[in-house]
Amino acid sequence: MADAPESAIGNGAVTGALHPETASYDRAAMSRRVLLGSLLVVCTGFAAFALAHMFPPAPYGLADDWRVFYAAAQVIAHGGNPYDAATIHAAEQTAQHYASVQPSLDDFADLPIVGLFLRAFSWLPYWWSYAVFTALGMVVAGASLRLWMRELGWPSAGLWVLGALCSWPLLVGALSGQFDLLLLGATVTALLLMRRDRPWLSGLCMAAVLLKPHILWPLPLLLATSWVGDMPQLRRFALSAGGVLVAGTVAGFLLVPHAGSFFAHLLNFESTVTAVQPDLAGIPGLVAHLPHGALLGDGIAVVGVAGVLALAVASIRQPALRALPADRRHLIPLVGLAFWLACTPYAHPNDDVLLFPLLIAVVGEAGRRLDPRWLEVGMIMSLALIGCFVGAPVVGAVLVVLGFAGWAWWWRRIPGPAAASVALAAVVLLPDIWPFHVVPVSLTPIAVTLVFVAGGLELRGLLGVPTAAAPLPAAAPAGVPSS
Repeated sequence: MADAPESAIGNGAVTGALHPETASYDRAAMSRRVLLGSLLVVCTGFAAFALAHMFPPAPYGLADDWRVFYAAAQVIAHGGNPYDAATIHAAEQTAQHYASVQPSLDDFADLPIVGLFLRAFSWLPYWWSYAVFTALGMVVAGASLRLWMRELGWPSAGLWVLGALCSWPLLVGALSGQFDLLLLGATVTALLLMRRDRPWLSGLCMAAVLLKPHILWPLPLLLATSWVGDMPQLRRFALSAGGVLVAGTVAGFLLVPHAGSFFAHLLNFESTVTAVQPDLAGIPGLVAHLPHGALLGDGIAVVGVAGVLALAVASIRQPALRALPADRRHLIPLVGLAFWLACTPYAHPNDDVLLFPLLIAVVGEAGRRLDPRWLEVGMIMSLALIGCFVGAPVVGAVLVVLGFAGWAWWWRRIPGPAAASVALAAVVLLPDIWPFHVVPVSLTPIAVTLVFVAGGLELRGLLGVPTAAAPLPAAAPAGVPSS
């Protein structure tokens, strides 16, 4: 019995000597599992911490956005004007009392049709309506992520879905009572239907754009390019998506009292909201405090619009993009959406759940494309960046500038697995620091940009553009099961 461990060690040494690639793969797989386990612990631990501090509910804590939505539905049900500040604030006080008003944060600025949609929940008592809406969103998010992983060939995904549901971008939307979990479900459903060549049904999913048109507008535009080689199918998608968007918009303005006030209210909202909402998730939020930051942010937004339009045109005219396999065409809308999320002047961390389908695509089945060395680098860099912004924001800003400059200089040499690994670590770690209010700006835009970079590199690789070789094999050696 005493010889068993020695024998086992000897056998392992012989196996490693005879099959060094297998031993190397085993070590890499084990390292990857440990690092991914650490990130899962961070996600679940932070979720438990956040939930523990949400009760009892505070006026600007749990369901802070849902209070506005619920009040708007109540006002519409009674024939009032949801865009009148005094009316909506009184309805909010009835739903949940709060001591002071925060302009813009307590205003309803969505399309009129959103108020009609919310009436489906307004017949319930306030907290019951929030509980039902949130439970619905969590089920939709979990099911859509699982379906997307299965579509992309993931053998199992239970812990990955758990990590996604506990991540701060998803959790903050659920705790606030936002629509993003439903938007995630609609986006994934539209992509699945696109892959099955169902343009009518995929177009109907574009109704979700009405909930947040400033976020989701690239989706129908880029989805349409999937059928550019089949004009009858393209017309079906255009009729379906255009019909549901026009019908929803017109119905809202016809059926909601005082809906004409929307435009004036929206202009006032846009002029004041960024001053009271510092947790913006696009690059404009990162530069807002710089000299001429507002102008710089507008320029970045223009670049974002131009980039999405350029991708749409390239998808139509470039033979390489048109020739993408059907099972890879989802990268075009997802990369375009990620680029817009990085450039938009008005998005929040909860909106970044829309990046999850792209992140799932770039990390590979069960994370097999992740490079454990770069995953470790991403974790260390994210923690170092958090430390710099907490203790010396100037140093943190310099590191961010140097990082972007390095990417711009060496972008042709960046392996796809390296970018995916760093992006995953950043998405898990960087958004978590903002709720503690110890950093002057949100670090979420950095994570969003890294996800776009990873998606862009994945798309570039499929187009046959020379790419740096990955330091680890994408698949297990023969005879070794994939982790």
